Amino acid sequence: MRSWAWLALVAGCSGGDDTTPTEVEDVGEGLLGTGWANPFPTAALVTDGHLDLRDLPTTGDAPIPVERLAWREGFSPAQVSVMRLDGVDDSRFPRASAIAPGEGSVRMVDLTAGAYVPCMAELDAYPEALERATLVRPLHALPYGHRIAVVVTTDAVARPDRFDAMLSDRPPPSLAEQAPHWKSLMADLEAFGIPSDEIAVAWDFPVADGTLPLRAALDQVAPPGGHAFTTVRSAADGDRVVGRTWRAAVGTYRVQDFLVGDRSLQLDADGRPSVVGETDAYLYVHVPDSVKDAPAGSVPVMVFGHGIFSEPEAYLDEPDDPSGVVQLADELGVIVVATMWRGLCAPDRMVPITVAGDFSQISELTDMLVQGQVNVRTLLEEVRSGDLVDDPVFTGASGQALVDRGHVVYYGISLGGIEGAVLLAQDPPVDAGALHVGGSMWSTMLERSSDWLAFEILMRVSVPDPSDRQVLYALSQLWWDPVDPIAWTPELSTTPFLLQESIGDEQVANLTTEALARSVGLPLLAPEVRVPWEMATEVGPLPGRALVQFDPEVPLPTEANRPADVTGAHEAPRTWDGTRAQVVDYLTEATSRLVVHHCDEAACSASNQGHTSP
Repeated sequence: MRSWAWLALVAGCSGGDDTTPTEVEDVGEGLLGTGWANPFPTAALVTDGHLDLRDLPTTGDAPIPVERLAWREGFSPAQVSVMRLDGVDDSRFPRASAIAPGEGSVRMVDLTAGAYVPCMAELDAYPEALERATLVRPLHALPYGHRIAVVVTTDAVARPDRFDAMLSDRPPPSLAEQAPHWKSLMADLEAFGIPSDEIAVAWDFPVADGTLPLRAALDQVAPPGGHAFTTVRSAADGDRVVGRTWRAAVGTYRVQDFLVGDRSLQLDADGRPSVVGETDAYLYVHVPDSVKDAPAGSVPVMVFGHGIFSEPEAYLDEPDDPSGVVQLADELGVIVVATMWRGLCAPDRMVPITVAGDFSQISELTDMLVQGQVNVRTLLEEVRSGDLVDDPVFTGASGQALVDRGHVVYYGISLGGIEGAVLLAQDPPVDAGALHVGGSMWSTMLERSSDWLAFEILMRVSVPDPSDRQVLYALSQLWWDPVDPIAWTPELSTTPFLLQESIGDEQVANLTTEALARSVGLPLLAPEVRVPWEMATEVGPLPGRALVQFDPEVPLPTEANRPADVTGAHEAPRTWDGTRAQVVDYLTEATSRLVVHHCDEAACSASNQGHTSP
């Protein structure tokens, strides 16, 4: 019997006021009568210490595979809460642009720590919504093992009759078993300092680590060895190569395969994946012109992470060098090796499109990103100790073996910055990692991205109700966790890395970048564009780790949960001299992990792009 079941029996047998409360028609289930997924999530969706998800919206031709989450003991550190209730006034909601924990008509409380959690709340801004769901988002990672409460006060909405009746001595029969839990929650909130008569609705949920699928996969990584190049182009042979390039090659290398049918992890009851075989992973190699005459064994390797729906060639094989990666490699004097982030790379573009048309397949996308992490980690191991860099592709003009196996760095842009943070959390064999315009909190980030609109169009067909879609977006974070930096906060809190933010970024919302930086304790390098809540500004050079802001000087996106207008803010800073010089400093062996400002007395901006020397 659940703990709250026997409490209900005790409550039913106790004495007390015999006054009959106002009768409330007992229709439906859950706090608000529309099922236990409203609000979502709540402690009622946990049974015997594990998730017991039910009453979820339907989508596509198959049920959502919630059994793949049954191993989890709680919800995400980036968990969005969704409440479906009419008549909510958002005028006093807490905002991301004015964080003030404990103020406003919606609050998050860490009941374990006895403290308010910085959060934001919003009504779903989808323009055709007949019912505007209330969305509550943490702006700091929720700690593992903690119990989190969400409180909506009477300043936002009157207490629903059904919730009020549940708190009475005679709750509706369908709520009798759960009523003691919610009465206890109200008592806890009263003791915390929130008067119960000011609470319209409140719910709570546990937070637990959901990263096990990736942890367990990486624990099993044992590079099988073997590679092959299908195309090799060299300036020395008169082949077509872009400027600053000595040699470019495309091929494959062998990796362990964790995907059944190239789509899904094979998870056991505890959430651990199994190796199902071996497969080929994509490989791109770029040798810059600046290293062709370098002494043998002296050239570092830079593993590069591409952006969403892209591939390495888009950065390393375009004549105009649109992202400045070719110039960066040339100035750094590094050989670049790259693979693809499976699930969100150009060849896998149909995967998110399929998910948008049938959300029950969401786990396939995140499972493929787990395989992408395995592939990148295997590539790192091959560079460090395999036979990959012994290939003639890695030789210089005199036939000398160029690679210095002892010096490997990582540079990622956008998706490569997001997944690069997850990579760095694993203590990989890299000396330094620079992450450009990365973020976190996938379920909050995606809907605000300028890339999202095309996928929302498909979601509207498969899930017509906007409020249903919001529940599914919140649910999706449970699958995103293994490949979301915010879920790796404990590890990243001590990991050195450079995180570069573009103010007004229309693809990776600043609030998700700043939530990650805040959660892991990054200092903010001065001079800054603005100071995010509870972040300390420090004058550089800074050793080890920092958040750095760049200002494209474009209009900021709306705060609403809608796809941002395209402004170019996401891409603009990466080609500035000051941005590139900072990455060069951070990744160069002589100054490794030193964050230096290269734009004089002001923050780097469109009108102050900096220089390549201090």
